[in-house]
Amino acid sequence: MIVRRYPTWFVVLGSICLATLGAGCAGGRTVQETARVKRVPEETLRQHGLETVWFFPPDSADTPVTTVELFPQGLFIATQPMEKKPGRLKLLSRTSGSPEWFVELKYPLKYPPSVYQYPQGVTGKPNEVYFTQLDTVHCLDLRYGDELWAAELPFAVSTRVVADEFRYFAGSDTGRAYSIRKKSASEEWTYRTGNRIQASPVVQGDSVFIASTDGSAYRLLSVAPGWITGSSWQRATGSRILGDPVPFSRWVLVGSSDYKLYCLEAQDGTPFWAFPAEAPIEDTPVVYSFRSNQEFAYCVTVQRTPRAEKRTLFSLKLKDGSEMWRRTGIRKVVSLGRRSLYVINDPAPGEGRFLIALDVMNGEEQFRIPADGFDFIPINSADSGRDTSERGRVYMVAQDGTIQVIGERT
Repeated sequence: MIVRRYPTWFVVLGSICLATLGAGCAGGRTVQETARVKRVPEETLRQHGLETVWFFPPDSADTPVTTVELFPQGLFIATQPMEKKPGRLKLLSRTSGSPEWFVELKYPLKYPPSVYQYPQGVTGKPNEVYFTQLDTVHCLDLRYGDELWAAELPFAVSTRVVADEFRYFAGSDTGRAYSIRKKSASEEWTYRTGNRIQASPVVQGDSVFIASTDGSAYRLLSVAPGWITGSSWQRATGSRILGDPVPFSRWVLVGSSDYKLYCLEAQDGTPFWAFPAEAPIEDTPVVYSFRSNQEFAYCVTVQRTPRAEKRTLFSLKLKDGSEMWRRTGIRKVVSLGRRSLYVINDPAPGEGRFLIALDVMNGEEQFRIPADGFDFIPINSADSGRDTSERGRVYMVAQDGTIQVIGERT
């Protein structure tokens, strides 16, 4: 696997571009010329108390963007391999947009990458990035992008790969969840659910939370044999689970196609509450801590008819599952600001794409700005809203590689 680190002069040049936001860069073309159609104007942002945090025009060396994932450690962007040009997986700084490294991809990324950061006190081990090419797992050094190891798995991977200190985990088309020792393809344990696993496993402490299209959520243990009587549990819902489980505090949230959002006790799987959302929940729920003792859960339902799809965003109090408000025509939640919840609309025929600011407490629209051309706007969890430096930041990426990050003005 070919790894490239961006030279210092490139990073410095990028920083100059970020500082000026109007100086000529990108092969003699000005920033305005490169992205004049897609960039949200500063005047528009200022009208709503926003500003551009950083901006990058397209890189002519890149192929079209296919995947964008945001982690505390950086912004990951994957591009499409072409017949005569490989794709790339690259890491950019969240704070400045400076590119750190890229690796060439022979095949498209079917599932997003993941990051594992070792606990404080563990020395001699670099933090890791995991992704798959076909059914081969690649583990990279997070800091430099160097490949640490790769392992070809003997099963069809159907989820992203996630890790803890000693193992990595994945779901499969056969309905099995696997725990595999790092640097190998040999399973440490496997557990069979009743159907294909589409949701990615989530590791929290010594627990591995699994959700399956068999309609159940599971708590397994990272150590063998995975299912340990008295510690592991299975909680059935009424239909398929497609989105990832979301651990928060003492709970795990799971959205189901049975029209309900479940808040389960992480320790034993007992339902703390279940909210009837009136339509299937297919995407991963989002949890934000707005203020002290004000935590909210968000889920988007989708109601399909032969002629249309209707999406509705629900805002719920995490403490009891009661509904705060609902709003139709919303595709996804992307960020939490000081007083606003930032969402992307689900455009009706003939309607453009917008970034919309909603009042956190009542769901009323505060303003909207055009986001046409920005095909990828990942969720900024900002540590579930607890990272104040990331509150209100929205990362917008176009298929051609244009990136604009906007944030609330201080």
